[in-house]
Amino acid sequence: MKKIILIFFTFSILLYAGGWTHSYRYTLKKDEVAKVTIGTTESKGLTKYELFFRWTLIVKDRVTVLLNYKGHPYQYVLYKKRALDRVKLELLKDGSNRLSQRTYLFLVLSDINHGKKEVDFDIFIKDERSRIFVDFAKLK
Repeated sequence: MKKIILIFFTFSILLYAGGWTHSYRYTLKKDEVAKVTIGTTESKGLTKYELFFRWTLIVKDRVTVLLNYKGHPYQYVLYKKRALDRVKLELLKDGSNRLSQRTYLFLVLSDINHGKKEVDFDIFIKDERSRIFVDFAKLK
């Protein structure tokens, strides 16, 4: 029984840890805006989408994040706890094969530096079929 549990956990860790096609780390001060440009040639011509995010408030181990993707505003409260420290956004709709054609982004709260009043965010993008190109930038 112990071998089955060990194999299951090893397999799930390997699935979760790998496969990111794009990754980037931002270190942001309060109200400093980060920009991610996502382009695709899936439909007619070139289509570009922009994702903007910034943090506005730190309370103990929580960070309030304002995010704007495709012109739609979102607000999240991220915690420094597993599974509460991330936001998942679908970048492209699934194709005919839902497992291999998913294209999505994780915005993960990595660290809170209370002394410098800075927050670290990691961005992970999974795009196994190479349908997008990504540009990371920080706005002043």
